[in-house]
Amino acid sequence: VAGAGVGTGEFQPCTLEEGVSPPLQRWEKSMVITALLVHIVDVGFDLLVLFLFFCSLQWGFLLGSAVVVLGAWIVSSLYVSMGANVQGSPSFGESGKDRAKRFVLSITQVQIFTEAFRCVFRNGETDYFHTLRLLEALLESAPNALVQLYALILWAGTSDAPASAVPLLRASVLASFASVGLGLAMWEQKVQFRASCRYIAGVALLRAFEVASRSFTFALFAALTHPYGLWWVLLLDYGVMILLIARHRSVHLTYGFFVALPLVLVSLEPLVWRRQDHAVPKDAYYMVRVVELLLMWSLIFRSQEQILLKEETYELWVHGEVLALVSTAGLYVLLPFIWRAAKKHQLNPDDDRDDDQYSDSQLSCMSGSDEEGGCHEEKVIPDGELPPE
Repeated sequence: VAGAGVGTGEFQPCTLEEGVSPPLQRWEKSMVITALLVHIVDVGFDLLVLFLFFCSLQWGFLLGSAVVVLGAWIVSSLYVSMGANVQGSPSFGESGKDRAKRFVLSITQVQIFTEAFRCVFRNGETDYFHTLRLLEALLESAPNALVQLYALILWAGTSDAPASAVPLLRASVLASFASVGLGLAMWEQKVQFRASCRYIAGVALLRAFEVASRSFTFALFAALTHPYGLWWVLLLDYGVMILLIARHRSVHLTYGFFVALPLVLVSLEPLVWRRQDHAVPKDAYYMVRVVELLLMWSLIFRSQEQILLKEETYELWVHGEVLALVSTAGLYVLLPFIWRAAKKHQLNPDDDRDDDQYSDSQLSCMSGSDEEGGCHEEKVIPDGELPPE
């Protein structure tokens, strides 16, 4: 990680590379506290929604939401227990008991409180707090927002649902949007710690608009094509992400199969990364999103007569359409400004190369490791002379 030098146009080595965390500013500590509170609210609402689905015998929504929540908790806990420990020292030689202890602390949501305390009061290493928040945002908040919006539009307004279903689902979805926005913005701040408070706040708002636009549009389309439309769209979009990852060749394809999962709902990589460092370049990613948005909204607009017949849930349908359009407008109005600001904070801009100017072999050489010797200049041999043996 590199950061822009203060008062110069050059990029200086980041202190994170030297194993020393830069001191947290006051606004960064406030952001950690806010993110922790959002995490508590979001997880709490997710558990209440699970209880609501269980009491209302909504087994499909219950299964979908439970798989999302438990899967996210297990993945983040495995990351904590199998990776380096929270003090930053290697975990080699640790006993299974120590790993199991960290796994239990993480899956019971104790670890994130510990990491937040270290960040705020001891100015400790923030990697684990930011990473735990990022995993919760990508693996729990984003997919659960889609599941809960699906239930809100399709079921919550019917006579079979209790009166508390609509306000509870609305509050949970709002908390999920805030969780995703903060989680991705804090990761942006982590990889480019010299970014300003205003830039990070703008990224958080942009990311919240992005996941809201995606989730509302998906939920409306899924409710109109219930019960199989959502699965077909998710599988198709996952395939498109895999193709873009394979075409860009920034990450290994095996790793790309995992990266493509959260990419179905939100662009997860920091905007300050260079284009060649993205698994899917932002320009290609958002182009796909615009095409999908137009296709899904063409069906939604053509189905207005069908929506008018849904007397019990008509108000929820209209609210969903309005919020989807507002969040989409907010995303694409804000995106150019954040994109321009991200270019100023971009990591190693001097190393940014236009991939179209080089062949695949030249790009491979430029990214060669020092251990392999990298690439060597081709020596020009005068006519009539033999090359050296």
